[in-house]
Amino acid sequence: MSSVTPITLPWKMWLTSFLNYKDWECISDRCDELMGNYTNEPETFFSRVTICENSLKPNQDFKWTIERTSFAMEWGLICSDEDKGSNLKSFFFIGAFAGLIVGTALFDKIGRKTTCLIGIAITSISSLAAFFVNNYNVMLALRVVHGIGGFIAVTGVDLLSIEFTPTKLRNLSQILSSSCWDLGSVVIVGISYGLKDWHHIYLVIGCIMATTAIAVFIYPESPRFQLIKGKEKEARATFKRISGIFNTTEISDNTELAYKDYDKNYLGQIKDFIKHPIMLKNTVILMVCWMMISCVSYGLLFSWGKIGAGIYTSILLGTVGSFITKGSGMLYFIIHHFGRKNAVVINFAGAATVFFLAIPCYGVHLTGTWRLDHVICLFASPFMSGVWGSVALLTKELSPTSHRGMIYCMGSASARIGAFVGPYLTLLYNHIDPRIVLAIFGGIAAFPAFLAFFNSDSTGKPIPSTPEDLLQLHSETGHKKLQNDDDD
Repeated sequence: MSSVTPITLPWKMWLTSFLNYKDWECISDRCDELMGNYTNEPETFFSRVTICENSLKPNQDFKWTIERTSFAMEWGLICSDEDKGSNLKSFFFIGAFAGLIVGTALFDKIGRKTTCLIGIAITSISSLAAFFVNNYNVMLALRVVHGIGGFIAVTGVDLLSIEFTPTKLRNLSQILSSSCWDLGSVVIVGISYGLKDWHHIYLVIGCIMATTAIAVFIYPESPRFQLIKGKEKEARATFKRISGIFNTTEISDNTELAYKDYDKNYLGQIKDFIKHPIMLKNTVILMVCWMMISCVSYGLLFSWGKIGAGIYTSILLGTVGSFITKGSGMLYFIIHHFGRKNAVVINFAGAATVFFLAIPCYGVHLTGTWRLDHVICLFASPFMSGVWGSVALLTKELSPTSHRGMIYCMGSASARIGAFVGPYLTLLYNHIDPRIVLAIFGGIAAFPAFLAFFNSDSTGKPIPSTPEDLLQLHSETGHKKLQNDDDD
């Protein structure tokens, strides 16, 4: 069940809001007169420049000829109003940020499973409601609600997955989990390609999320969470249920369970970051990594319409690149051979290199619609996929069970900040040289590649239950003395 919910994120927003400035025709005399000035180069007439510089109005001066609809085209969110479309994309991540902040308290308080089900319910209802929306302001509000529920649901699934997986299998488990995201991307793109009306995409997604609730409902709560909260009776029941599912030997009622009872309130959890500097340092560095990879990923995702004409092809090829990273064993090998921390560094550095290589290749046409820089940027996808996988795994493994919900939500919330900024970076293509935008992407990827060197490494180590366990497992980082001084 590792990651069924991500198939709805963030593709539904992109697939319902795209703009294609090439597929339209004149319906007014003024537009026809303008087209007469392009008799030698008629292909250059059908462009964003023509529409925006001449203030052509949809359904008044021209009409879209593409069969597929989007609310950007339907509501006239073009030219100077493109930023409204970006608002709809970015407000989703405002909601996601808010939801994840709520998650920092709920996941470690009421449990991984219960919080996840709450998120799925919110996402299902809001997606079904979007099917009936024909107003920009209403959709803006719904986008915030989508974000709140969507990322609470995704985070719950991730936490359940890692806490049921033994140490030796976590690398493989993380790859399989993130592969479900890629598979979901292909599925939702395929479904959306067959749907001409953007409203129907939200209807399908609402139904998918509703069925996801069934899978999560039958899934047991994490026994790690139950034990850290002192709920030994519930944990034993979970172990018994798991034994029944997999036909393994049950744990005897007389067997003593070794665990640490940790049940501090929200403020107590926050104070632990001050008391344990190693946890604070790791969390801050990982938050920066989450923010940067999200900014680059969503920036590139919403860039395909700017740097190349083959939008659906670009997304599909980028997704294939992610599959190659995982399916070929590339990511598994990097994490297994070089370690968790070094995998983050290597993949960030690889993505930065790709963007820098694309700069001198800008403007070199390979075909009528494909340029060399466009093709090179596709090679960033495997590295970005590698970053997502390695950063997520490192975050989960460095977070104590007592704080895992809080820390993972903090990292993911930081990613929403990057995801909020990313779509706005694509607006730079309209104002500055695209090579500068590529350089910005490269710089954003290069910075965390350097910063990650200073993080702790969870390679070959068990998941800590408490901050004290984290200190004991990573005492070589030099924070042990600082902790002892603080205790004195």
